[in-house]
Amino acid sequence: MLVPGADIVAVANAGRLKHTWRMRYLLLFVVLTTTLGAAANAGEPMLRRALQHDGIEREYFVHIPEGAILGEDELPLVVGVHGYTSTATGFQAAHGLNRHSDQHGYIVVYPQGSHFPVNAGDSVQYLVTSWNDLAANLPPTSDGPHCTAASAEYPCPPECGSCSRCAWTSCYDDVGFLDRVLNAVQAEFPVDADRIYLLGVSNGGMMTLRMGCNLPDRFAAVAPIIAQLAPGYDCGPATDLPMLQLFGGKDETVRYDGQAGKDDGFRYASATATAATWAEALACKTGPEPWQNATTEQAGLACTAYSDCRVGDQEVVSCMDPEAEHWWPSQGYEGSSATCVTEEQYESLPNQHHCPPESGTYEHLGMDLIWQFFSRYRRAARSP
Repeated sequence: MLVPGADIVAVANAGRLKHTWRMRYLLLFVVLTTTLGAAANAGEPMLRRALQHDGIEREYFVHIPEGAILGEDELPLVVGVHGYTSTATGFQAAHGLNRHSDQHGYIVVYPQGSHFPVNAGDSVQYLVTSWNDLAANLPPTSDGPHCTAASAEYPCPPECGSCSRCAWTSCYDDVGFLDRVLNAVQAEFPVDADRIYLLGVSNGGMMTLRMGCNLPDRFAAVAPIIAQLAPGYDCGPATDLPMLQLFGGKDETVRYDGQAGKDDGFRYASATATAATWAEALACKTGPEPWQNATTEQAGLACTAYSDCRVGDQEVVSCMDPEAEHWWPSQGYEGSSATCVTEEQYESLPNQHHCPPESGTYEHLGMDLIWQFFSRYRRAARSP
């Protein structure tokens, strides 16, 4: 639980929180747990599930769209991966994917990243959650260091033992964990195996890129949001896999141009490099060229795409919101936080503040765009 004002700024200035959605997730959400009350969920409640992996219990949450009749039809599945310091249920509460799921008829699963508490002094404690994207903690490449000499320093996850100067993510086997989550969800729920899609925000978007590169056979399309891998670690899938990336022109945490962010001094591959590497893997012959539709125009996005790929209708799309900072462009509840927990996660994260009832303006163009993109693709339609 964090305290308002200067204490949060001091914590951030000390480099104890990773991403500037701390600016939005934490600075905008500093109400004490006692004043929040119980959470309200969009649509039907989520189902909690857990499994043992890497010697620890890991949990995930599943939402079945309102009105779905289980056993009659196989449904699309969207996997939503939260960002650094966020929670699985807080990610839903902030971005409203259950609401979107109810409107469009897909199942959503929210896996929870590994986590540990950190004391920030003066009885202030916060939860560090993260995903091992198999890049952030690795040595620098010829593309340069992951962080500047003056960058923030972040807590080293206990399972890592020790961390290098620029390391900050979990060391658990998250590729294996997410693979097992997919297996479990497919075994329990009526999932259309040809329509499994993956998206993630910030560190969750980095994990999305990693899963797309390492396990491309599991997905029909992926969408990393405000996320790039560490410099020189941009990758492409071995199997044809369409990708749409969203990022902000004013993001100073994960900059789109490969430069060090002003917020913490960390560097990532550029959005241009990510798209080009991915397009090369898909053997795209055309692009990048301007790419627009009614949704991107309404959301004020500037987009480009690679096309004419090995599989004719596949594309690699990059969309930038020129005014966006480190937040999923045009998606979620105004002033919301993804670090809270809803009722389904009260017991497993008892010290985390509770999400308030959903209120305020609900933006959905960000997920509308991704769902339009996802809906174009089925795994079975790809080349062998």
